[in-house]
Amino acid sequence: MEEILIVRPSTAHNAYKVAADSFAELAARIAGADVDILTDDASLPDDSRPIVILGSDAVNHLSAKLYFERVVDGFDIRYNTDDYSIISAQWKNHQVLLLSGGRPRAAIYAVYRYFELFCGCRYFWDGDRIPSAGTLPFDNIHVSESPRFEYRGLRYFAHRSLHRFQAEHWSFDDWKQEIDWILKKRLNMFMLRIGLDDLFQKAFPDLVSYPDPTQPLPEAGDGFDDRTLFWSLEYRGELRRQLLEYAFERDLWHPEDCGTMTHWYSRTPLEYLEKRKPSLLSQKSRGYSEATGLVWDIRDDRNLNDYFKLTDTHIREYGKPELFHTIGLAERSYSDDREENMRLKLNVYRRIASHLKEKYPNAPLLIASWDLWMFYKPEEVRRLVAELDPSQSIILDYTSDTTRESNFTNWGIIGKFPWIFGIFSGYESNSEIRGYYELTNERLKIAKDDSFCKGLILWPELSHGDTFVTEYLAYNAWERETLSIDSMIEKYCHDRYSSKDCDNMLSIWQSFMPIVELRAWSMPPSLNQSYTDIFSHIFRYTDLDRDGDRKYAEMLASAAKLQTAASEILSSLSKISPDDEFIRRDIFDIARTVIGRYIDFGYYRCCQLYSLNTDEGRSNTDALLEMMNLTLELSRRMSDLLSLHEDFSMFATLEGMRAVTDTNPNFETTLKHNAECDYCRSYIYENAEYLYVPETEALFGEVRRALNESREVDRDAVRAKYSEIRKVYIETPLKDMQRKELPSLSCTLKSASDIITAYKF
Repeated sequence: MEEILIVRPSTAHNAYKVAADSFAELAARIAGADVDILTDDASLPDDSRPIVILGSDAVNHLSAKLYFERVVDGFDIRYNTDDYSIISAQWKNHQVLLLSGGRPRAAIYAVYRYFELFCGCRYFWDGDRIPSAGTLPFDNIHVSESPRFEYRGLRYFAHRSLHRFQAEHWSFDDWKQEIDWILKKRLNMFMLRIGLDDLFQKAFPDLVSYPDPTQPLPEAGDGFDDRTLFWSLEYRGELRRQLLEYAFERDLWHPEDCGTMTHWYSRTPLEYLEKRKPSLLSQKSRGYSEATGLVWDIRDDRNLNDYFKLTDTHIREYGKPELFHTIGLAERSYSDDREENMRLKLNVYRRIASHLKEKYPNAPLLIASWDLWMFYKPEEVRRLVAELDPSQSIILDYTSDTTRESNFTNWGIIGKFPWIFGIFSGYESNSEIRGYYELTNERLKIAKDDSFCKGLILWPELSHGDTFVTEYLAYNAWERETLSIDSMIEKYCHDRYSSKDCDNMLSIWQSFMPIVELRAWSMPPSLNQSYTDIFSHIFRYTDLDRDGDRKYAEMLASAAKLQTAASEILSSLSKISPDDEFIRRDIFDIARTVIGRYIDFGYYRCCQLYSLNTDEGRSNTDALLEMMNLTLELSRRMSDLLSLHEDFSMFATLEGMRAVTDTNPNFETTLKHNAECDYCRSYIYENAEYLYVPETEALFGEVRRALNESREVDRDAVRAKYSEIRKVYIETPLKDMQRKELPSLSCTLKSASDIITAYKF
């Protein structure tokens, strides 16, 4: 058994202790090493064990000793940055490995990078690949690495449905695993936008009480607006404290929300409205127009101070005033007069920035891009940027992968103003693998070439929907070279799969990527199609577009071109016996993406045929009937597929919540409301079995009756049937929705392959 000594700083940041513990754990797992950890103020034992020294000469006295004795010439880092180095040396009778960082978290990066580069470890959000080895290498090592981007991170959002995708469902143990993974990927920032938790109760204890955790939340609305608690606010506050403390002990950044924080997931409590009576901005736009969703008018000093009281309370109870974030007056318009609306929004940014500069003068302010992307014209963004202080403000563009005209390339920031490149990736319903990776890659090259671009972040409405995009993020956050998407796929497969599985999975991924790119959160105008969430189409298709032939021709031509590849991908997946959990999860992610695309295309083809059938007599009736049958059967195969993996089970999610702490006994209904609303429908087994398939049956059944009776589709009858289906869904307990006998994964995939082959575009 190999014996190793680790020496860490005695008085520096806790991150060095984390780095030492992490090295010891991995050394034991990989080489069975027996590791002792000492601090740099302890006497070294008189032996010849290899020594791992954590921290540069700025924090570790033993590192400084080796520097002054000229054992090493330097540490090849920029101090107070995320740079790190891994350097081997010989000192007296010891082999020495110096793992140095420009700041505390960088020492943790150095540990994980050492095991990645020299021991073959690979790290993923859903687990690690840790090989075995007889010894750890300590010779001829000199690595020094510096990140391309200063800010590298992730946003966790407030939607609810499935544990895998929704951070609000996570326990402290889940968060520890997530934060450890963030460090393994050498990221440095994350943000929780999962509600205000108990900030009102802590900031205004004389006005706002803690709600009864067993009852509906007084502010609860419909769909995703139903923010009824599953865990009490007291517990949620303690969980937030624990997870942020865990992150800060590892020297990570968490931006503090400030300014106009009112939104659908951070509504104003009714008690505050009734007792404080803040003046509210009058909206012209409909979204969040209830009193609890209206923004307080921060032209009034009292309202501005109250918003910042929430921010200051978060800092006092949970956070740190190192970095701030604002959404401004996002997703809203306040006047039909565009100039009046613009002046109000600009004034709000000025008020927030000025207040922040006075109170926290050295903290950067991230200006979120969502409103800029959604409501501003490019020239209006340039107007905003022209008056911002580049020493304080950074444009946080998490819509960099959009195809809309208003994007960072015409905002006047390239080469002129600090900004962060961000990948939005998808809405709440877009939990499969999707995105215009080729477009993102080309735009990322612009960002890497621009010295004013300070960061790379992933900022979606869900987490871990696309395992590939997180690997893409982590690689490009550090490397100055931008690999082709083909090369990134090769790297992904070589990292994630064993040597016996790699070639087969790589071949599947290479065929799969063109299908991935058929859908993105911001569709290109050439497709004349804005829907990106397939399961809400079941409602929209009751309109059975009269112009379907022209409208969907280009999309269906792409579907026909990739039809053979789609079928072959599913056939290939059906032949794999997934004894490896990484392969198992990726089989489901690839399969549900492919099946989802072709359910989508099946709906569109039915619309096209219905349109032609109406315009040209009844010549397409047989083709329409056959396409409806195939699309319905493919929907059933999707339900079969989702029933086979716990990632897609709301029942498993609910049981997981109950295992953590006391859970609202009435929350199951809220969870269904959150998951089945039009905006949030995704790849959920219970939804597929009790909503998507029955709704498709109802719609197609009415179309058949209308064809037989030579009449128009009765849309009211379809909607009435949908209401009956939803009632059954809401009233049936999740535990009773679970199948007693599960289908075969192989047979499900093979059947789906055959159905796609039979499609006629």
